[in-house]
Parts: sequence; structure tokens; C-alpha cells
Amino acid sequence: MSPSLQRPVLLWNQAAPSPSVRRYLRCFQGEFDVDSMKSEYPYQGLASTAFRRVTTIPRHEGYDRFEGKGTGCWGLRRDSMINPLTADLLAAADAIGGQTVYASSSALPGGIGADAGEVWVPLLDGGVGVEVVVWESETTNRVFARQRTTIRGPHAYRALAELLGFSWLTRRLPEEMAAPSREQHIALMNTLLLASTVAAR
Repeated sequence: MSPSLQRPVLLWNQAAPSPSVRRYLRCFQGEFDVDSMKSEYPYQGLASTAFRRVTTIPRHEGYDRFEGKGTGCWGLRRDSMINPLTADLLAAADAIGGQTVYASSSALPGGIGADAGEVWVPLLDGGVGVEVVVWESETTNRVFARQRTTIRGPHAYRALAELLGFSWLTRRLPEEMAAPSREQHIALMNTLLLASTVAAR
């Protein structure tokens, strides 16, 4: 009999966002409407339809933001701002017991500059993080934003993809000595979910 993962019914919603999702939404609040964003969990299909492995990390692309926090690097194929998949990734990491780390910086009031926020949730051999930058045009005063979502660590990547509902990754990832068995992986995931649920009570 194949192992079964005891997935949560839902990961987050606007009425009760998880800790890291709350921080993520706060990066945009005041400048953009976040009330309309909804979770798209659970997902279906292959993880490769949503994520891509980043083999080279040019500094200007922003994937170096969480460098050194786990081997390997994965990003979203579509990393648009106020992204439901980013929020679901953060909420999934919260559900498995990660502790949110948040940092921010702001331009001087009335000055030209950018506000930046970082949310990082460590998990297993890495974690998931997002950097959000919000800035104002010098010529039009319009406000713009961009973000970069990063997953570090092959075990963290597997855990997040599995919890979100993507199909199990049967092949070995380049960062792994060998592909873990699905039975052991599911057992670990269920243990983490149970521990997180008990700790939240």
C-alpha cells in the first residue's frame, strides 16, 4: 500500500494567514491591494511546471539573496508580484514547522528610493524565501514592485512540492547522493506536520 501524506485541508486564507504569509502580504500593503489574493492549494501535476532549477546565479537576478542557506536553488517559472504560489510555499513551510525570519528596509520619507522586505522560512536542509522591492518612479510617481522567490535545499524542495500536491519527484536531484524513498519521505513529512500541529495548540 502506497504511503499517504496527511495534508492540511487548507494552508492559509485572508482571515487567518500563516505567520510568513502575513509578513509577505505586509510587504505590499499600503501600496497594492492584497485582499483579492487567494490560495491556489492544492496543486496538481509535475513540480517542473511551476519551478525551475537555477544552475547559475547572476547577482542581478536576485537569486543570491539567500545564498549559503542550502545547496541547490529553485525559482518560480512565473514570479509575478503578490503571487499565490509564493504565499502557498511560505504557508507550507509554516505548516511543517519553520520559524519565520523577517527583515525590511525603507527609503527616507519623501525621498527617492525603494522599500524592501525579506521573508525567510528555514526548513530541513534549506528553506524558502522571498524578497519584495517596492519603489516609486521619479518621473510619474507611479509605484512599482517586483519579487524574487527562492527555494534552497533538495529536501526542502521535495517537502514543499509534495505538501503543495505536486507529483512525487522520482529522479535524483543533482544536489542529492541518491533519491530518497517516498515511504521515508512521507513518514518524515507526517512527523513534521504532527509536531507542528501539536506545537500550535
